[in-house]
Amino acid sequence: MEFRVGNPNKPCLATALVGTCCLVWTSAATAQGLSESIKTLSGSASVFTGVTHTRTDRGTTTDTNTEPSLGLSGQLGGVLESGANSLVLQYGGTLETSRDTSDGDQESDTSVTGASRYTHYDPGSRVDFNLGHSISSVRNDTGFVVNTSGYDTRNTLSGGAGLRFYPGDLSTLRFSVQAGRSFGDDELNDEESYTAASEFSRRLSNRSTGGLNVSRSWSEESDTDITIDSAQLVYNLEMESGYFSIGGGGSRAETEYTGGTTNDFDALTGFVERGWVATDWSTSIKYDRSMSDSATDLSLNLPPVFSFLPDSIRIRDLVVRDSLLATHNNSRICDVCDLGLFAEGAVLESQNSGTTTHEYRAGVKLGFQLTSLQRLNFGYSWEGDADEDADVIVDQIHRLYTGWTRQLAENTSFGVVLNQSYLRSKADTDDQDQFELRLVLTRGFSMSAQR
Repeated sequence: MEFRVGNPNKPCLATALVGTCCLVWTSAATAQGLSESIKTLSGSASVFTGVTHTRTDRGTTTDTNTEPSLGLSGQLGGVLESGANSLVLQYGGTLETSRDTSDGDQESDTSVTGASRYTHYDPGSRVDFNLGHSISSVRNDTGFVVNTSGYDTRNTLSGGAGLRFYPGDLSTLRFSVQAGRSFGDDELNDEESYTAASEFSRRLSNRSTGGLNVSRSWSEESDTDITIDSAQLVYNLEMESGYFSIGGGGSRAETEYTGGTTNDFDALTGFVERGWVATDWSTSIKYDRSMSDSATDLSLNLPPVFSFLPDSIRIRDLVVRDSLLATHNNSRICDVCDLGLFAEGAVLESQNSGTTTHEYRAGVKLGFQLTSLQRLNFGYSWEGDADEDADVIVDQIHRLYTGWTRQLAENTSFGVVLNQSYLRSKADTDDQDQFELRLVLTRGFSMSAQR
């Protein structure tokens, strides 16, 4: 699968992408000095040429368009650890110039997406802190699009600190503060929130802990201020086969609109998660019920799921969200193949309007090591949105990825990539099919700690 985001159309992003590609291109020679801090780290920079064919269904007619293109792309991801410090990151992007064969018009598209999270945690110290950043594609105004550069782009920054106390040999009490802010165009800009929390945990046995989490969040949007109070009892169990977690409680929100009008909302919240972990594979299933809005989420200190970052997101108001997420990763499903898959469904009930919407996403990645020098990758992802009727998909998009690579030298490879996108909509958006064929030359590196 490729990293995907919207199109900010800003020169600074294009400059940053070119700089990143140049850095990755030479990093294989300089990464040795970082080896003591690297748990895993990989990256690549590519130059590509290709052709894109788009077919648009206008109802009574069908428009077709073919565009040759030339561009750069880059990816960087991994885990770096040094003492009490840890950094997890995953970024990718593309800078592409294309020409319309029908009228000769030329245009450039930039897309960047990803996330990173830095944490400092020393068991011998009472203080911990964290920093986070993300770049996401937002589809509120655009709906799903076949060309991912058509999405709006939202940047977020977050940071916080915690102070721990130990009232007994088996108990820990942590007080924390967290802040977050968004950056983007129009309504995507200047969302901010703050959260103060306390977490009490007590070890119940060698493998289990119980606790109580209490928090208050304040969020500020263009015309709404929201305060959310939450409390939740939690239980965690470590098992030989993996882990089990469960929690339950409630949330109360107060919304103040421009003009002084206020509304109060209450909801039961909770979660249950079961994970299985083995040497070559891991599986998890999680149900979660929460009350929040997009601005408040910025300060809730929620680590992103780096393995399955969403292709696009929606900015939402205050909602009660019920979601079910299942993931599976297997690095050796057979001697020469690996597999990753996920599926998620969510029901969102707006507390302001009372409307209910549904969001779905699923995906699978399958890789084959054909020979010591050749690899074949397949990928498929699907996203869909529905309104009140859960089984009536209003907007959906299917994406398929096929890629073959041949290693030319230790850090250099050549590849052929076919991307397919199929957009289907029952709203005002036209149905579209897009096919993109690329020839790619890649310079990359991969490092892992020797334990």
